[in-house]
Amino acid sequence: MKKYLFLLYFLFQFALSSEALAQLKIIVAFPTGGPTDRIARVLAERLGDELKQAVVVENKPGASGSIAANYVIRSATPNGMLFLSSAGALTINPAIDPKLGYDPVKDFKPVSLVADTTSVLVVGAPTDIVDAADLAARIKKDSIKVYSAGSSGIGATSHLSMEMFQEGAGVKILHVPYKGAAAVFTDLVGKRVDMFFGDLPGVQSLIQAEKLKVLGIIGNQRSPLLPGVRTLVEQGITGVIPTGWYGMVMAASADDAVIQTMSDALGKSLKDPKVISQLELMGAMPMYQATVDFKEFLSKDAGRWDALIKRRNLKLEN
Repeated sequence: MKKYLFLLYFLFQFALSSEALAQLKIIVAFPTGGPTDRIARVLAERLGDELKQAVVVENKPGASGSIAANYVIRSATPNGMLFLSSAGALTINPAIDPKLGYDPVKDFKPVSLVADTTSVLVVGAPTDIVDAADLAARIKKDSIKVYSAGSSGIGATSHLSMEMFQEGAGVKILHVPYKGAAAVFTDLVGKRVDMFFGDLPGVQSLIQAEKLKVLGIIGNQRSPLLPGVRTLVEQGITGVIPTGWYGMVMAASADDAVIQTMSDALGKSLKDPKVISQLELMGAMPMYQATVDFKEFLSKDAGRWDALIKRRNLKLEN
């Protein structure tokens, strides 16, 4: 009898730990076709090969990632659900939304950092604005025109990058929040809004079509995808920190063994030359960090956003 009960217990534990092998989803907090979705689909294909199972991508857009985050936390199958997120849901929302409904530290377990992207400042093309320093000089000189920056929403990385740019360049810009990046791009190309701060994967096709012009790269390094484009630091604008990372987490109720399996599989997937090439083509770089290192990364990232949001006195109604 004891042997029988032990066998049942073992099978039950095995079923829990093997839950991910039965069904594995990557939840994305943005619509189909966007940068996060495309990165998820590249990883899903290779991760499926590594785990020898089908991996599907499921989109849960809205509320700067909060809808997707709550969906993952409340899942009845935590071992079978990865959440691919950018800074929004994991390190920004807690600082700007007092009614968030979840705690990223308590409700999620880090799996791994997976990618980093080049962040850029773009304007509608054609334009005679030379670069970011030239734009800043024009804003300071023009006492009549009100320069505006579109964002995909209050508290989005596109909004916070604008706030950092105002500090670094010593200028004042009107923030125009939209419901998603697609609407921003329409008005940016139509020159109804003056500028946008965002990740290269989201604007690359418009740059290649010569509908947008890059004025500067956010960060300390130039991008091989944008030859000749200087960083903001090189142009004398400091304090604007890159925002374009992507990482995987799972619900806090997921088994540690499953977390480790997923982290190891992602680490191997990100070394695949095909994956590297696919990510680089969309302006992203594989950037693997194991669970412990990614946990520390998230803590530091949350700290810097909290400091900026408090310093700029930002609220959801701003």
